[in-house]
Amino acid sequence: MNPEQDWVTRMRQGDGSGLTSLMDRYGHEVFRTAALLIKDPHWAEDISQEVFLAAYQKIRQYRGEGTLRGWLLQITVNLCRSRMRRASWKRLVFFGLEQQKQLRSSDKGPEEQAVNDSLMASIQQLPYKYREVIVLYYYRDMMTREIAELLGESEGTVKSKLSRGKKLLRRVLETGGWNDNGEAWE
Repeated sequence: MNPEQDWVTRMRQGDGSGLTSLMDRYGHEVFRTAALLIKDPHWAEDISQEVFLAAYQKIRQYRGEGTLRGWLLQITVNLCRSRMRRASWKRLVFFGLEQQKQLRSSDKGPEEQAVNDSLMASIQQLPYKYREVIVLYYYRDMMTREIAELLGESEGTVKSKLSRGKKLLRRVLETGGWNDNGEAWE
C-alpha cells in the first residue's frame, strides 16, 4: 500500500494521523495555490484549513480516481471560487511587502526574487479566470487536460483561457517596463 492509500484508509477510519500526514505533504502547495488565486495570505490560510477539513469530512467521496493531490487542488480551487463570489474584491489591495515575504522561497537570490515578486504581482492583476489557469499550469505544473478535469471545463476552454491569460500577462508586464526577455527596461 502506498503512503497516500494508507492516509486515506486511516482518515476513513477516523484516525487524524492520516490527515496530519496529508497536511504535511500537501499543506504548502494548497496554501500557495490559494494565495496565488485569491491574493490574500490570511484568506489563503483560512482556505487551506477549510480544504483539509473538507478532505477529512468528505474522504469517503474520494474514489481514488485521479491523484489525491488533484482532488485537494480541486477542493482548493472550488473554495477560492466560492470565496471570490462572496467577497467584495474591489476593496482588496495587492500584497504588501510583508505579506509577499510569506510566499517567497528562501533559496532564491535577490535578483531572482525581485523578478518572482514582480511576476506574482503581475499575475495577481489578471482577472480570476485567467489567473486560475496560469497558476495551475505554471505554478502547479498541471497539464491542460488535468486542469480541464479539475475545473470541469473542456480542454479547449482551458487552452483558450491559458492563451488569453498569457497575452494579458504580457501586456501587464510590458506596461510595467518588461521586454521580451523578461528583463526590466532601463
